[in-house]
Amino acid sequence: MQSLKRWRGDGDSFYAAKRLEERRLYLIFDDWPWGYSIREIDLRVSTSQKAASSQNGAAASGNGAAASSEGADRHLPQPIICLEAPRGYPLFFAAVGTRIVATHPRDPWDDGSVPGDFMPIVDVRSRGVTFGPGQMDHDIPIYLPVHNGLLALDNCTFSMLSFEPLWPPRLEIRRSSNDGWSWRRELPEPPFDRLDVTAYIVSPDETIMVSTNEGTFTSDIVKIDTEELVWMPSCNQWTLPFTGRGYFVSCLGTNVGLSKDPATLGHLVGAADGGKLKLCKEKLFSQDPAETHVGATLIHMQDGNGDGNEFCLVQCVSVEHGNDDQELKEGGEEVPIEHGDDDQELKEGGSRHLYRLTTFSVSYDNNGDLTTGGTCKVQCYKVPKQTTERFLDGDPVAFWL
Repeated sequence: MQSLKRWRGDGDSFYAAKRLEERRLYLIFDDWPWGYSIREIDLRVSTSQKAASSQNGAAASGNGAAASSEGADRHLPQPIICLEAPRGYPLFFAAVGTRIVATHPRDPWDDGSVPGDFMPIVDVRSRGVTFGPGQMDHDIPIYLPVHNGLLALDNCTFSMLSFEPLWPPRLEIRRSSNDGWSWRRELPEPPFDRLDVTAYIVSPDETIMVSTNEGTFTSDIVKIDTEELVWMPSCNQWTLPFTGRGYFVSCLGTNVGLSKDPATLGHLVGAADGGKLKLCKEKLFSQDPAETHVGATLIHMQDGNGDGNEFCLVQCVSVEHGNDDQELKEGGEEVPIEHGDDDQELKEGGSRHLYRLTTFSVSYDNNGDLTTGGTCKVQCYKVPKQTTERFLDGDPVAFWL
């Protein structure tokens, strides 16, 4: 940090710190002909504007009813940047700190003058792009952000890429040393198969917890630079009750994620290590019969300390032809669907996709059960029509940075 002070004044440092507090939601689509677009959404501003509009309309009508938001813009904002990479592979995106990483496999360059495998790294604050070392062999990785690094859990491999500052520059080749910026591949192999993983979390103390159908395993990443890094099985066959990535909410003392039980699909579920399962009473998925669930990603809207009880659920739904005149509810308001170029494929007999962004807070009710307590606010955005079906087959790619 001393080197930064040589060229950054106190004012710059203040604004840099201020920007770190202003986190945004970033959505990724493969709607660019050569790859992917990254879109930035300020959830707090959007929801507050909707609330203000509703209050003003109610005051004008004099009857206390929520005002209609007809004409409200539900098109996604313009991309902040586009990345060139093979389309249709949402699982190859990860995020660390303020950076989005695209780890897509690439073909080696023919002339051999540049690295054969690389990955672009976008800093969403500075809008700068760095090119880091790519993974030579990866299949269906699970990426785990830890401190200032990225872990990749894949078939028969467990590797890590550090984002700690290096000097000389990371990609500079030095004849006098073999040190360089690369993935560490000598980490101990997990005692389970990647395909068997059902859920996982990274706790604030940087303990990784991974569940399979057979049990749960933990590993302390703090010991990654020592020979003490091991995977410890749980004392019983207890497993995390949710699917995919979950989060530890310290103010609630529980792990939270989307239920993997088909009977409670769309509900949050929580459980402390080996403790009693707690099911959230409210269903967060769309209950509109005209909408079909496609995929969902749960985002923990952590504060600067990595804590907090606010979340955003990004759900992708499809609307079939014939339901294009339906009205969507956004935050309790009825909003007619807008028609434009994005609806061309719907008019021709296909289906269209929407992203439902539901922000909410989780707490305990008087019975000790999880509840959102009427805090849900919903915004709907049209998925760009150029997005491929293969991309939409996976869960939405979303990051809170």
